Amino acid sequence: MVGSIEIAPFVLPLAQEYRWAKGVQTERRGLIVRVEAWGAEGFGECAPAIHLDTDVTALASEAGALVAGLPPEADDFLSRLDARSAPDRLRCGIAAAWLSARAASKGVALAALLADGAAPADVVPVNGLVTEKTPEHAAARAAALVAEGYRTVKVKCWADPAADLARVAAIREAAPAAHIRLDANEAWDAAWALDHVRALARFDLDYVEQPIPSHRPLAEIAAFRRASPVRVALDESATGPESLDAILAADAADVIILKTQRAGGPDLARRMIRKAADAGVQVTVTVSLESAIGTAVALHVAATLPTPLPDCGIPMGRFLAADLGPMPPVEPGAVMAVPRGAPGLGLRPDAWPLRR
Repeated sequence: MVGSIEIAPFVLPLAQEYRWAKGVQTERRGLIVRVEAWGAEGFGECAPAIHLDTDVTALASEAGALVAGLPPEADDFLSRLDARSAPDRLRCGIAAAWLSARAASKGVALAALLADGAAPADVVPVNGLVTEKTPEHAAARAAALVAEGYRTVKVKCWADPAADLARVAAIREAAPAAHIRLDANEAWDAAWALDHVRALARFDLDYVEQPIPSHRPLAEIAAFRRASPVRVALDESATGPESLDAILAADAADVIILKTQRAGGPDLARRMIRKAADAGVQVTVTVSLESAIGTAVALHVAATLPTPLPDCGIPMGRFLAADLGPMPPVEPGAVMAVPRGAPGLGLRPDAWPLRR
């Protein structure tokens, strides 16, 4: 067997602050992975949690140790990788690169390989993101997104009920026809979160993400969902296929927020999509502020969602001042095309990250 695996760290500056419940970030750190096998190449990205001060050089060494001695052209490559207990985000980057190389060698898109006989979508509808701090700036961002064709805006919230109410009220006034989603990112206290959701419900919300922290008992989260006047989406709680099984068994979510990074790769993300669909639970695919590489992987995963596809939280490119490759653009109608420039991932990174 032949083939190779190349791993390189990167640090990308942000074009603007990324403000959310866990802080304010000014750069994106991660790894890019390249797999060459079967005469084809594939790429993936490992995107650590953005609020962590990750040493990407050390992370690259950890990833290198995980794949040391693994034959890229082995059909059971992922099983061998799993036997080494790869952390989810490292597994995601490695698995995405391997699977996209596998798809490229077969002359098909990664989405088609994941869909396993079904027809994946060509485009994915997307939502816009509002992170601005003041009501005036948040409303202006929402109005601008609607003017660009977005139907849905997702609003980052913090542990400040009064600020949330002021911002959401201003957004609703500025975008009266938009679907509004709120993302608490575990910032709300379970002691007052339900009352807060009841106060916010008058703004006709689509759903609220992770309204109470994921460390709370799942039975408590399920009870919150039953009492909530707004649909409940679980994000941080949905860490992989096993956690999804528990969520579904507890009937704890109306919507699952699926991040390919946290799921551990596109194959495991696809498994979660199937399980949720069988249970009649919506899945919305989002990203972890990834580069063009991770964004492309997320688009391939989202293309396998049941139809009609929900507006997914994928367009984050405006936050990046530099990138690893050509970021898939948001097209008219607030959709992003699944990259199809070539079989596999559909796009290649620029050469410089690998040389670095």
